[in-house]
Amino acid sequence: MLPRPHCCTVKLIRIARPASITDELAASHEIDLAEHEGRAIMVTGVLPERKGWLCEANVIDQAGPI
Repeated sequence: MLPRPHCCTVKLIRIARPASITDELAASHEIDLAEHEGRAIMVTGVLPERKGWLCEANVIDQAGPI
């Protein structure tokens, strides 16, 4: 994913981008990032127009402790 200008903070979810996404649906598929605490991560995914969630997210790399 390339950085977008004026991007936002997002939560990562594993599901594909549904036609309609509710906060409850997204939260039930959210990726727990606790194991990556204190590390920089590289993530791929689809950033839909509705801000707040990165769909089809996948952590592809992580750095050592920051």
